[in-house]
Amino acid sequence: MRALWCGLVLLWSLQGLANETTQADPLDSFMWQLYRERYLGDTPVRFDERVRISAPDFAEDSGQVPVDIDASAFNGRFDRMLLWVELNPIPLVFDYQPMTHGLGRVAVNLRLEQGSAVRAAVLSNGVWHVGSTFIDGAGGGCSTPGIASSGKDWSRDFGQVRARRFQAEAANRLRFRLMHPMESGLLPSESPFYIEEVSFTSADNTVARMTWHASISENPELTIDMRGSDTTRYHLRARDNNGNVLEQDI
Repeated sequence: MRALWCGLVLLWSLQGLANETTQADPLDSFMWQLYRERYLGDTPVRFDERVRISAPDFAEDSGQVPVDIDASAFNGRFDRMLLWVELNPIPLVFDYQPMTHGLGRVAVNLRLEQGSAVRAAVLSNGVWHVGSTFIDGAGGGCSTPGIASSGKDWSRDFGQVRARRFQAEAANRLRFRLMHPMESGLLPSESPFYIEEVSFTSADNTVARMTWHASISENPELTIDMRGSDTTRYHLRARDNNGNVLEQDI
């Protein structure tokens, strides 16, 4: 009887592994396996409808594409969130660690070089849960100069941070606009110049952090849900790759 039970347990384990390894990419992208190995490694992966990506079907402005990731079904119980655009020259958009206060709702504006699959992956209980969508567009969002950096007076507003706060259901919704050119360095005439670290503190403790990449749009807009009451105060600190620091209390 014990041998039969062990055999059944082994069979169920193998069936679970088979389901994991044979789960089809809903977008049938030829790049999926490459980025699955690069960003998600050997950790189990599941395509999961609870990770929802809201974005336009067609990007009218490929330099400013709004993308909203809603993984609120995980109720803040996750370790990391990644967002990437498969056919961008700089695929990874951000790496988010929610720590003690971050929740599963994040929105940013990003660059789109051409029509591409877009993936959001949430690490929870040792499994990457992946949501997918496809954004089409005229392209060129990563390889054309932005308005902010091409204007003569862009440096006049450089470093300014505008912030608003909304009370969402069971969350503080924080919205920021950071005045920064976010240069990717892909053009021969420019050097990489972009925000690479964003952190949130409350009562002098770091409560959430993000790593950004140059695929985020110029003058980036960030919306993020955080725990806490409507009186909880947060401090945003963003640092670019040249050491400039942008800060804002909210």
